[in-house]
Amino acid sequence: MTAQARASCGLYRLPAEPTQADLEIGYATRGVQLVACDGARAAAVAIHDAEHALEARQAEARARRLRPWWRFW
Repeated sequence: MTAQARASCGLYRLPAEPTQADLEIGYATRGVQLVACDGARAAAVAIHDAEHALEARQAEARARRLRPWWRFW
């Protein structure tokens, strides 16, 4: 997996004694952070899947090259 998938998402934490403004800022900030984190993880999963698909294609091509010629006749 890529570093994006391994890293945890940083989320806004409220101060010890939050005010109404802290709660509103925290709500909006966390929403943005969750969307960004979800996008980064989705990209990491797509990269991971693409790597495995490429490995499978390479293994298939390698297996085709290594087949004995007499099986085609």
